[in-house]
Amino acid sequence: MIFAAASVLILFAACKGEKKHSADTRGNTRISGIYKNGKGKVIMAGKADRGRFKELAKDSIEDERFLLAFDLQRPEVLYLQVPRTMDNNILFVEPGETVELEINGDLQHMKIVKGSAATRSFARMMDIINEYRKKEKELEAAFKEATRKGDQSRIEQLRKQYFALQDEKKAKLIRLAEENKDNYTAAFILQVLSADPEADFVRLKKLYDSLPPEIKNSDFAKEARQNIETNLITAIGKKAPDFKGPTPEGDTLRMSDVLKKSKVLVLDFWASWCRPCRAENPYVVEIYNKYHDKGLNILGISLDKPNARDKWLKAIKDDQLNWYHVSYLKYWQDPIARQYGIRSIPTTLILDKNGVIRAKNLRREKLEAKIKELLNE
Repeated sequence: MIFAAASVLILFAACKGEKKHSADTRGNTRISGIYKNGKGKVIMAGKADRGRFKELAKDSIEDERFLLAFDLQRPEVLYLQVPRTMDNNILFVEPGETVELEINGDLQHMKIVKGSAATRSFARMMDIINEYRKKEKELEAAFKEATRKGDQSRIEQLRKQYFALQDEKKAKLIRLAEENKDNYTAAFILQVLSADPEADFVRLKKLYDSLPPEIKNSDFAKEARQNIETNLITAIGKKAPDFKGPTPEGDTLRMSDVLKKSKVLVLDFWASWCRPCRAENPYVVEIYNKYHDKGLNILGISLDKPNARDKWLKAIKDDQLNWYHVSYLKYWQDPIARQYGIRSIPTTLILDKNGVIRAKNLRREKLEAKIKELLNE
């Protein structure tokens, strides 16, 4: 994944009455600083290694000062924490770097006094993510309350606010990446954004192409490139690749055969176990019933699990999904989903009569507006 292996040198030594600082020569990388009101605590640095926390260094805080020294072989996202507490944060560090921090009370209030451009811009990225995470939690709480009250008007308002918030967050992140094309933060942001099926992959590809060779060779950028290349296959303006799959009746159905009968074709990647998919189904059914006679068709591609054929068929019946369906019942290993680079569901692609992808992942009124527009072309 995004955390690569590195050599580790763990330091514990400290002479009483004398604090370690830059004179300490052990380890090629250092994180030091002041932890206000932290006297007597232990601070630890580590990284993720095969799903587990791997300690790199720790130090007891004396006179509010600390030093973590260790070896790194490549850039890493490191975890800072006070053991056995909820006090933690993350930091991007490059080999040979010296980072100086000022921590005011806890690690969530961490200021970078000295650090590379990548370390500083990564911290800015985390500030943006945390800023919007707080706003998202507020919206989620309001959404739960509106749902409890059955206030549909408020629910729709909050949904729109949530999607607008996501667009705003992604816009800030990609601008930050474009301003830091010469350091690893751009690659990390690319990796994060490229995992979003609704990302602007044309813009992400342009950003990736502008990175220096050493940044492109990072694990972050390599994973982003793979995501981008897969998703560009289904970018807006591209012709949707043809595919075939087993129907509920046991036959084989080709997408191109459904397309011949359609003025607009919606490819709907979903599953019976997917709650957001099932929640959207009533609105999609309403749109389908309204526009099917005018040339709208829907082809559902289910990512149901092996041995879950009955659940797939029951969901089709219960939700009244009276359109075309296929599924290999292979969960995330479904060959159609892999061909289309599907990483989350529900995912929808709206095709015109020529099979060109004209929109992706539209919901409710936006979906209906696009279908109506394409039917009138």
